[in-house]
Amino acid sequence: MLALLSVLSRYYFIFLLVCFVLLGLSFLRGKFAGVKLPLRGQRAVTVLFAVFAFVILAFDANLGGIAQPTTLVFAGMVLAFAISAPFIIRIFYRNACSLITNIAIFMLVLGFVMLHRLDDELAMRQFFIAMGGFALSMFIPMLLRIFHNFEKYEKFYAAACLLLLGLVPIAGVLASLTNLPLVAIDQFGATRWISIAGIQFQPSEFAVLPFLLYLATAFRIKPAAPKLIFTGIATALIILVLVLQRNLGAALLFFVVFMCVMYASTCSWKLFLSGFGAMSGASIVAYQIFPHIRVRVSAFTDPWGDIANNSFQIAQSLFAISTFGAFGAGLGRGIPERIPVVERDIIFAAITEEFGWLFGLALIALYGLLLVRGLQLARRAVRPLHALMSLAFTTFIAFQAFVSIGGNIRFIPMTGVTLPFISYGGSSVVLCILIIGVLNWLNAQSAPPDDYEDNAEEFFDENENLGLDNDDELIV
Repeated sequence: MLALLSVLSRYYFIFLLVCFVLLGLSFLRGKFAGVKLPLRGQRAVTVLFAVFAFVILAFDANLGGIAQPTTLVFAGMVLAFAISAPFIIRIFYRNACSLITNIAIFMLVLGFVMLHRLDDELAMRQFFIAMGGFALSMFIPMLLRIFHNFEKYEKFYAAACLLLLGLVPIAGVLASLTNLPLVAIDQFGATRWISIAGIQFQPSEFAVLPFLLYLATAFRIKPAAPKLIFTGIATALIILVLVLQRNLGAALLFFVVFMCVMYASTCSWKLFLSGFGAMSGASIVAYQIFPHIRVRVSAFTDPWGDIANNSFQIAQSLFAISTFGAFGAGLGRGIPERIPVVERDIIFAAITEEFGWLFGLALIALYGLLLVRGLQLARRAVRPLHALMSLAFTTFIAFQAFVSIGGNIRFIPMTGVTLPFISYGGSSVVLCILIIGVLNWLNAQSAPPDDYEDNAEEFFDENENLGLDNDDELIV
C-alpha cells in the first residue's frame, strides 16, 4: 500500500506545485476580482503538500507500515507552522505581501520534508533554527520604524560587513592564543565557518544584510565619480576578504548584486560591462591561485573523467536528476544518500530524483515568481532607497538559487552555495527568513492599496509621513 501511495504521489506533488505556481501567476496578472482566492489557494496547497508528504514518510514498509512517532511529531510541528505562520506575519506586518510569504513558507516546508527524508535529526535542528529566525523577523517592523532614517548609517553598514567577515580569521587567532572553545573551520575547500562551543555558523551569511543595506544606501542617489570610486573600493575590499577565505560562492553573489544595484542607480552600460570584464579577469587569476577551483572546473568540463574521485559529487547529481525522469522515483524511493553533502549543496538533485524534473522546473518557476514580485516592489517604491533595497534583497535570493541549481545540473561549476529556504544550514535559512521580513516591510511602504490581501484601506494611514530625506527623490 505504501509503495502504491508513493508511486501515485509523484503525480500528486507535481500537480500541487504547478497549482501553486499558477495561482501565483494569476495573482500577479490580476485574473481574479479579489486577491484572496489565489493566495488562500496557495496556503491550502502548502498544507496538502505537507500532509501527504508526511503520511508517506511516517510509514516505513520495513516496519510493516507502523507509524513512526518521531515523524508524526515533526509533521505536527511543520503543519502548525504552515497553518499559523501567515496569520502571525499579518499581525506584525500589517500590510505584508502574502505572495512572498506563501512562497517562502512553501519552500521551507519542502525543505523540512526533504531534510527529514535524508536525516531526521538535521530536519529537527533546521526547524528550530528556522523558528528562531522567524521569531527574530517579527522585530523587523519595529526596528525599521525606530531607525526609519537608516540611510544615515551608510558607512556603518560597510564597517559591520567587514567586521563580520573578519570574525573567521579573528577566531583562528584567538583559538591559537587562548583556551576559548572557539575555532575557525576549514571545510569543503573554504575557511568560512566558526565553531563556538560546538555550535557552527557562517559569518558571511550574517554579513549579507549590512552589505545589501550598504549598497542600497550608497546608490540611493546617482553617485558622483568620487562616491562611485569609494563605493567600488569598499565593495572590492569586502569581496577580497571573501576570496582570501576561499568563500568564492559568496564572493560571486556579492559581486553580482553590487553590479545590479550599481546599474540600477547609474544606468551605465559601460560600468556594467567593465565590471563583468573585471570579474572575468579575476576568475582567471583565482583559477590559477586556488587548487580547489581547478578541481571544480575540471569536474564541470569533464564529470566522467575522474568519476571515482573529484567528479563523484557532480556525476551522482546528474545521475539523480536524470535517472527517474519527469515524475521521479517517488518520495522515499530514491537513493539521494549516495550523493556527498546532499543536504547542503545538492539538495535540488535529491528533490528532482524523488519528485521528478517537472517538479524541479516548477520549483525554478517559484523562484522566478519571487524575483518578479520583488522587482514589482522595486518598481512601485516611493523612495529610491526602498526601490534599491527591494532590488538588492530579491536579486540576492534569486541569484543564489541560480548558482545552487546551476551547479547541480552542470550549467556552471559547483560553488557550494546552498539552495535558499530548502538546503540545510542554520545561518542560510535565518538569513532568507530575515530577507523575507524586509521585503514584507518594503511592501507595506511601497505597494499601492489594491495590492494587499487585507487592510488595504490602511495604506495611506500607515504611510502619511514617508520621511523623505533631502537627497531622496519621489519616484512617480
